[in-house]
Amino acid sequence: MIRLFCFLILVPLSVYDARKLEIPACASAALLGTVIIWTPSEDLEINLLYAAAVWAAYAFMAFISAVSGSPVPIGMGDAVILSILSLHTGGYGLLVVFAVSGVLAGAFAALLLLFKKADRGSEIPYAPFLTAGYAVFVILSA
Repeated sequence: MIRLFCFLILVPLSVYDARKLEIPACASAALLGTVIIWTPSEDLEINLLYAAAVWAAYAFMAFISAVSGSPVPIGMGDAVILSILSLHTGGYGLLVVFAVSGVLAGAFAALLLLFKKADRGSEIPYAPFLTAGYAVFVILSA
């Protein structure tokens, strides 16, 4: 049941991100509420470490970006969504979601560059790829 509710939030969130390049806080709050309500408390306690790892990685990327003067590779909203999903999916799910979303986003960016629809400075929405990564996790864990 939790997976259905997650998709009911992630799909419209992905469409919104694709159009506006931002993730609304209400969608993040709804996803967090869904995960907290439906995930067993013992799993939440363990998976909190994975969510903390996501934030540590994001803080490291932000630090490196600040030092080098380049933009942060993913937005804070995307890090929020990934950390919330890690509360539900655990370490294995976090790796699957992040790996699949990274590969799909990289392939999409390469196609945009190849067909000259974007340049190196262009931004692409990441939430649709996180949703696709979550779908792959759901399929693999079924």
